[in-house]
Amino acid sequence: MNHVTINPHRYTKSNWQESNSVILQLHVLAECSKSSLSLHRVDAFQALCKDVERRALLEFKHGLIDRADQLASWAGQESECCRWTGIVCDNITGHVHRIHLRGFGGYCRVFDYTTSKEYDEISKRRLGGEIRPSLLNLKKLEYLDLSCNDFSEINVPSFIGSLQNLKYLNLSSSRFGGIIPPQIWNLSRLEVLSLGSFYDDSYGSELTQMLNMRWLSNLHLLRHLDMSGVDLSEGGDWLQVINTLPFLEELHMSNCLLTNVYHHVSRLNLTSLSLLDISNNFFENTSIPQWLFSISSLVSLDLSQCNFHGHIRSSMISFRNLTSLEVLHVSGNDFINSSLVLKELSSIGSNLISLEIQSCGLTSSVLASLHNLTSLQSLDMSQNQLSKRIPKSFGYLCNLRRIDLSGNKFQNMSFTSLLESILQCKSPRVESLSLVYSGLSGHLPDSSIGRLSFLRSLSIKENEISGSIPNSIGQLSSLETLDLSDNQLNGSLPDSLGVLSNLTFLDLSYNLLTGVVTQAHFKKLDRLRVLRATGN
Repeated sequence: MNHVTINPHRYTKSNWQESNSVILQLHVLAECSKSSLSLHRVDAFQALCKDVERRALLEFKHGLIDRADQLASWAGQESECCRWTGIVCDNITGHVHRIHLRGFGGYCRVFDYTTSKEYDEISKRRLGGEIRPSLLNLKKLEYLDLSCNDFSEINVPSFIGSLQNLKYLNLSSSRFGGIIPPQIWNLSRLEVLSLGSFYDDSYGSELTQMLNMRWLSNLHLLRHLDMSGVDLSEGGDWLQVINTLPFLEELHMSNCLLTNVYHHVSRLNLTSLSLLDISNNFFENTSIPQWLFSISSLVSLDLSQCNFHGHIRSSMISFRNLTSLEVLHVSGNDFINSSLVLKELSSIGSNLISLEIQSCGLTSSVLASLHNLTSLQSLDMSQNQLSKRIPKSFGYLCNLRRIDLSGNKFQNMSFTSLLESILQCKSPRVESLSLVYSGLSGHLPDSSIGRLSFLRSLSIKENEISGSIPNSIGQLSSLETLDLSDNQLNGSLPDSLGVLSNLTFLDLSYNLLTGVVTQAHFKKLDRLRVLRATGN
């Protein structure tokens, strides 16, 4: 399995969602395990693929654009197609059961990569072209994954609705366009349906649209549904449709142009739903709906940028009902700007792992309400109105891995005093610390900064931090990203910078640094890809 690092270029909201998309990932892992087992059994049982299915796959390949020649093994009228890249056959009958042709290794977005050049290079390995109906000759096909490719805004082919044995269909983030064909309603055995996109401003969302969502009600076995980035503005009563899917465990409907949140509905029948994402829909100037708090099975809830406002007053509307919550993202909503709401979260917060409350108008008075969230690993309170000293109770959050307090205006607060709050933990395990444009002053403390031995990303640009870069910076052996730009740092670079062998990104620009740069400063920086030092 790929190792995903946590840094400002890779650790985004969507990544956290992906990491908590439990059902889909477990399904993929299970299928891959079966794939490996099936491939080994091909040798044992000598199961051979069917001639008609080999020809169907070759015809399918001829419609594709494969610039990286990923399908080089798909060749020859006599070759064993069960051994071809991305193909898994039944170990006894030889029928093709699964097609795994996921592009990009699953990381589809620009921000998953350190540089645009890296993204451009990897993007060449995407498939394109057309999807030919020869796939209809794969009568036993259960699993089709063509996600993270680039089909240049062609329509999702309607014939896919005739692959009636499909249990898993993933066409997400592959740049399809047009109207999603309602024929997909024929796939009554589907458990996983992913037609959405990981919305990315720099690359653009999918250009697909659904004119009527009622056909989804026929897919009674659905456990995972992803429509993110699909235009559902004309789709009708989306909540009524979703409420007819009794086994649904994950629902992704981010950035779907939804406007109606259906306040008249008090409860839903989705007793198995563990993940709900309706972020970036900008509902029309409304309060948070009651039905959200009736889904007591929720483990992950994302309401970011939904424009929910006002205070939660009704006893029926309370986070106290959501005792299983591990992920709560509510950035861009002011209903959370209440110490009462945060105290509610604190009272049930023993399971909470990720909390994003960015741009919610929060003031420093709410910080003391977080002290019980001792399981918290990721905290984003950026772009708020925090101005006073971080309370000592912040030091109780000893499981924190990621902290983002950027865009606040701490008054007369030094970087050292903030570190003291974090370092109250005997063994701080912080991996990502972002304090961009936060009004911090003072120095980088030589005595304590080296204790952040797990730190992979440190970004404190656009502050008023002065003094020299301490020699103890070399103790941060896990550091991959270091951004100290736009401060008032002076003196020469410490030689210890040269031992940060994991460093890939270094920005020292627009400071007051002087002195001579030598080979010692780059002694072990073999992985360095970005270096900026303008303005010194």
